[in-house]
Amino acid sequence: MEYCLDCGLKLEGRVDKKFCGDDCRTHYHNVLNKNSNVALREINSILKRNSSILKKLSEGKVTKLTRNSLSASGFNFDFFTHQEYASNGDVYNYCYQYGYSLLKGTNEVRICSPL
Repeated sequence: MEYCLDCGLKLEGRVDKKFCGDDCRTHYHNVLNKNSNVALREINSILKRNSSILKKLSEGKVTKLTRNSLSASGFNFDFFTHQEYASNGDVYNYCYQYGYSLLKGTNEVRICSPL
């Protein structure tokens, strides 16, 4: 390869060299991988927002609220990092260390203490 893959300058040095420097190498790979990371960034943004909402509620000592009021605060029930199953059959969904459980047969959500 005779020219830098990013800026097009003539390369000097090793015959297998692809970039003229670290800046060009980094820029080239950032542009190449930009689109593949978009979905990951969007999902992580949702998870962080969910986590901060649960954190704020748990610090305020809120233990129960309606599903609608949690949704109105911007919470997205479709995204969580992991689940735990209690011996009584309850399922706890977590957004990082903050969790919640949808109470069966009701429209209520129980906020649980952080891990």
